[in-house]
Amino acid sequence: MAVSITIIDYGVGNLRSVTKAFEKLGCQVTLTDNPNMVAEAHRLVLPGVGAFGAG
Repeated sequence: MAVSITIIDYGVGNLRSVTKAFEKLGCQVTLTDNPNMVAEAHRLVLPGVGAFGAG
């Protein structure tokens, strides 16, 4: 059974690259900006550079 991953689409980041990487690992990927889907996800990925500025 494939691992289910939800990637948060917040309008920034290389989502295609992240999605393809998880798919290559055999994961079932859902890309969403829907808060309800994010709240229900078992595994979340927030793509980006690793840090957010203050504010």
